[in-house]
Amino acid sequence: TWRRMEVHEMLQELDGAIKDDAHERAISVCDRILALTPDDVEVLQSKLVCLVELGQYSQALAMLDAHHELSNKASFERAYCLYMLSRETEALATLQGVGSSKQHALLAAQVHYRLGDHDKAAELLHQAAQTEDGHDEAPSAELSTNIIAALTSADRAAEAAEYARGLPNTNQFELFYNRACAAIELGELGEAKALLTTALKACREALPTDEYTEEEIEVELGVLTAQAAYVDQQRGDTEAAAKAYKALFDFKSELDPAVAAVAANNLVALRGGQANLFDSWKKCRANLSDALAKKLTARQRRSFLFNAALLAMNMTKNDQCKELLATITKEFPNSADPALIQAALAVRSKQVTNCEQILSKAAENCNDVRPALTLAQLQLQAKQPERALETLEGIESLMATPAMVGTLVALYEKLGNVDAAAAAFDKRISPKLLQAAAAFHARHGRWREAAQAQQRLLDEEPRNLQALAGLVISTSHFDPDAANQHLSRLELAVPAIDESDLEQLDPEQLEQASLPRVAKRALTDGRKREGEGEAENSNDVERVKKKRRSRRKILWPKGFDPENPGPPPDPERWLPKRERSNYRPRKKDKRSGISRGPQGSTAGQARPQDRTTTNVKVLTEDEKEKARVRKEEEAKAAAAAAAAAAAASTSGAKKKGKGKAKGKW
Repeated sequence: TWRRMEVHEMLQELDGAIKDDAHERAISVCDRILALTPDDVEVLQSKLVCLVELGQYSQALAMLDAHHELSNKASFERAYCLYMLSRETEALATLQGVGSSKQHALLAAQVHYRLGDHDKAAELLHQAAQTEDGHDEAPSAELSTNIIAALTSADRAAEAAEYARGLPNTNQFELFYNRACAAIELGELGEAKALLTTALKACREALPTDEYTEEEIEVELGVLTAQAAYVDQQRGDTEAAAKAYKALFDFKSELDPAVAAVAANNLVALRGGQANLFDSWKKCRANLSDALAKKLTARQRRSFLFNAALLAMNMTKNDQCKELLATITKEFPNSADPALIQAALAVRSKQVTNCEQILSKAAENCNDVRPALTLAQLQLQAKQPERALETLEGIESLMATPAMVGTLVALYEKLGNVDAAAAAFDKRISPKLLQAAAAFHARHGRWREAAQAQQRLLDEEPRNLQALAGLVISTSHFDPDAANQHLSRLELAVPAIDESDLEQLDPEQLEQASLPRVAKRALTDGRKREGEGEAENSNDVERVKKKRRSRRKILWPKGFDPENPGPPPDPERWLPKRERSNYRPRKKDKRSGISRGPQGSTAGQARPQDRTTTNVKVLTEDEKEKARVRKEEEAKAAAAAAAAAAAASTSGAKKKGKGKAKGKW
């Protein structure tokens, strides 16, 4: 009996702790109760809920695995713990077959949304908005916000905007934020800016009532500020966007990591590949952490990887770029982003053939049109319009768009294939294309085809007077009767002209009047205006001659006589002296190094540290003696040679004298 009383008292204590949200104290009380009654399922379930409330999901799963009797009743708690531990596949498996209650549908929608199956998430959220009898109930603001988010993420922004217009007016800033996201997807940036401004105002008015400080309010407004900055960036107001991003980074540590990462990524995109590259690279590397990847959507993760790869390519970090491309290919195998960057790297390396092969393979293997369009652009730059036409004609999803039709027609016209250009307009029923087709056929003299196009345009827009006028012109070239009928219709359709305001003019005067001129001419004071009356004499009306522009008097230099100019000036007078043909450099002054100071000055004295660089060999005493003997021998040899030469010259003189004397005899 005393044990029951003790347990009863602890149960009362547990009830009070749970009501006071004192979950840690409640867990302590549960442990004390379970020590007395280990199989009490209600106490086990209370402890499980307290663990979930405290965010201790791993301990909660361990408790469920240890108590099988609890697992059958706590399938929702198990699925929620698995979802919070990022084990989405196991969470979905747990939710299957446990019921279709509103609570289970909401959790399943959250799991599908995180897995990227946004269509299924929207379906489950709509299911949660229905009552058990199948009728729609007024959904809460939170549920409506989630429905708009799921539809927008599923590329059903128009449906999300239509759903939002049917909701009652509310001051929930989350709802305004998601409506702004839908407007951004639809390209309605002005509407998105207005919705975000309303959301910011509602948030600033609501948070102070909850005792938020100014800094905490700015942190809560972080996601709205980042999205508003993105809208400004898309609208071209880069200064306002950069200012907003900088304001967010002032309290980056307190922001949601996903919001800070998105703001950093958008700032990198705003800078481009020209300014603050190293800071941008630092931000990109921080956005690729594994811890952050779990908090991002698939679209955000792909954008971060793609921007980082682009920045690495612009910074010529080829190894890092290839690593990022491998990561993109692994995580997003159907994405065309790696192929586009690989093609850009190939073009930078002047590997055009390899680039075309990469783009061709990507165009065949993915549903993205960007590789094919890029390939066509490269082919046009290489002056290969035939290959570009073949590539463009393979993009079936764009064949009905005005841009694609206009491109095909322009290329066919360049090649001189008018029939193929006309065939590009077949089965295109939009008014813009019909109007372009009529102009094309008229330009090439194909009047019957032009009339057919104008008639089809009139069938679409019966009150299009421009098309009716074009039909009159076209049919007049091959069927005058039909042209007159269409002209009668045009006269009836055109509103009557009010002739009361028209000036009554004399036809004869108009015939005799001279043609108007573009240039304005001055009129004399006594000249009469044309059309006011007949002139008595045609010579009385004279036009004032156009004044010629007076030329300024030439100002000659002082002392210059233009009649006797003298020799022409030097044509090289504008060049520096060193570049003139007659330039001769001056000789260097050999005495420049000699000291000019007074006698005994040490200005030119050699410094101790100035040493000669010549190698001097010191001779020994024996070598000096040998050198002296060698010099003496050389001197004796030179003297002997000189004596021999003198003797030879003397004997020659004697023989010459004898010959002369002998001749006299």
